[in-house]
Amino acid sequence: MNIDALREKINAARGTFDYRLEKILLQLGEDICLLMEQQGLSRTQLAERMGVSPAYITKILSGNPNLTIKSLLKLADAMGKELTLQFSPRSAQKRSSRSRHFGRTLSARL
Repeated sequence: MNIDALREKINAARGTFDYRLEKILLQLGEDICLLMEQQGLSRTQLAERMGVSPAYITKILSGNPNLTIKSLLKLADAMGKELTLQFSPRSAQKRSSRSRHFGRTLSARL
């Protein structure tokens, strides 16, 4: 496979639901880790604040796609942050995606 064909495949994948989901989960995990580092929090301490097990925190940081808004709000509260969810306009490239999903972009910021 030549480089142009590979680029085309990568660009096509970027518009898929699964790619976008993984991107959001990865960003969420990075944001949580950064906040934990800034606050000097261990997984155990964060788990205690949330009233969950440390294993649950590990699951969240590993990209668990089954987070509820309730869980995200608990996480934000435990870290002294406000949870913001927003729908953003898609770029022209994303609008042309052949995804069967309605094309919502959900951003979670802690």
